[in-house]
Order: sequence, then structure tokens, then C-alpha cells
Amino acid sequence: MPVRARANRTRTVPAWEPGHEWTGWHEMPRAGLTDGVAVMANQRGPAAGLGVEFAPPHRADRIRALLGRRRRWSSSDMPAIHTDTHLASAAPLLDHLAALDGLTPAAAGLRARLLRWDRHMDADSREAARFAAVRGALVRRLAAEPAFAALTTPPAYPEVLLPWLALVPRVGYALEHLLRAEELYGIDRPKLVREALEEVAGQPAARWGDTHRLAPWRALPDPSREEPALSGDHDCVLCTSAVPGWTDLAARGPAARYVWDLARREDSRWIVPHGASGRPDSPHHDDQLPLWLTGELAPVVTDWAHLTKENDD
Repeated sequence: MPVRARANRTRTVPAWEPGHEWTGWHEMPRAGLTDGVAVMANQRGPAAGLGVEFAPPHRADRIRALLGRRRRWSSSDMPAIHTDTHLASAAPLLDHLAALDGLTPAAAGLRARLLRWDRHMDADSREAARFAAVRGALVRRLAAEPAFAALTTPPAYPEVLLPWLALVPRVGYALEHLLRAEELYGIDRPKLVREALEEVAGQPAARWGDTHRLAPWRALPDPSREEPALSGDHDCVLCTSAVPGWTDLAARGPAARYVWDLARREDSRWIVPHGASGRPDSPHHDDQLPLWLTGELAPVVTDWAHLTKENDD
């Protein structure tokens, strides 16, 4: 990875001016390989010296735990890991729910179901949908607290960045830490959690996939097109990211899945969310989407005897 000025890590810089050029190369870290298994899922880990912003460790921890269940794996076994939907970051909110008392019967029943839930964000799971609804209601209540009022003004950045920098998305992505903090600016978190639970307890039950749907960015959106339901969530290995408190739709997900079989290259597999062509009139524009949605993989063909050249003209 290129060695760059520290300012390049934290903000947009005029790359053409002196002081922002590349000055060498970092070697990728090789720490932590004592058992022959390396796991990287954008967490801090061995890459800590190469950046400033990282994902929580949940995905990496889950992948390592799944790999530890067996000694031998084949390429055909990998989709079970790619599509794992366990949501470890649900724990702080569920802990707060467990500590409540004096609930209405409806809220007490909902809490009991959520505490029995296996914490998998599967598309057909009603508990996953109810958890996400409680989470979203809590995020909106936290964002409305006077303690965060100074953050409600949109930051002075291009509009395209505002979905990530607006207050509600920021609270949504930080919810795990906001709930675990010893003290949060005097905010009565048990009260807000209770209100969120009571709100959702009075709503009709749905499945997670009813609202958690693929919403890819398109230059020319087609309002008549119904996008498919998705399993997963932001901190699952199947990282189909919603924006808690704002929308359950997912505009981000695994951009590509690869499995390289080093012993038999012909057993390698891959998949991308839509297809290998960006042209809407190409037969390869959306032809991989059915496989991507179900977690399946397509063969990686590298044998020139089985490859044919395609022309776009």
C-alpha cells in the first residue's frame, strides 16, 4: 500500500500539490498467522497501522469462529460462511431490553421473543424484523435528544456524502457504543429503550425481507422494478447494510465473493452482485444476480481452451 502524508488518511487533499505524493510502499502485515489462518474483514487487526477507520470486529470474529469448527474446507463449503447472518452487535440493545421492568403485556411479550431470538438476520425472520424496528425507533429517539442538537446542522461537505454524515445515520452506526458507554451526556437510555419497545409492540409483525431489500444506486432508476429481499445486516458476515433509524433498504453489500482453490484452480468460484458487464443491453448485465442473492458461486474459468472472446460492436 502506498505511503502517503497523514492528512491523506483523514480528509480530501489536493493530491497534485507537494506533500501529498506517494513516497514509498507499506508491506502488508503478516502478524497473527500462528495457526495458518488469516481473517480480514475490514477490522482494525493487523492493518491498524495503515488506516484510521475500521469496521467493528464482529465479522472477523464470526468468520474465525466458523472456520474453527472444521479442519478441512473446500470451495463448495465457502457459501455457508459468505452468507452467515449472525448479528453479534445486537447484544447491547438486547441487554438493555433484558433489564427493563414494568412493561405492558404486548411489550413484555415482544421482549421475550427477542431475548429467545437466535440473532440471525434472515430474510424470513419476524424476530429480526422486530429487532430492527426497535433499533430504528431507538436511534431516532437518541438523535432527537438535546445533547446531540449541535450535530443536526448538515456538515459542509458535498451533498453526495450527507447520507453518511447526517445525524441519524451516525447515531445508527454508533448505536452499539452509545449503548455500552458508562454515561451518555445525561441521556436516560432505559427510558428511550422502553419507549422504542412499546412503540414497536403495537405494530403488526413483518419479516425482515419485507423491508430489507436491495436498493442499488442506478443512474436511471426504474420505479416499477421490485427489488429482491435480502438477509444479513451491517455487522453480519453477509454485510448487506441498512441505515438504522433511516431505512432498511440496502445500497451496500458484498461487492464480490471469491474462493481460490490453490490445489485445483478449476474449482475456484466467484460472484458479483449483478453481472460482469455495466451495459444494460448486455446479457451479462444482471445474469449473476440470482446466484449472488442465494449465496451461490459461479466457476472461475482460466483455461484458454474454454474461453471465447466477446465484442461489444
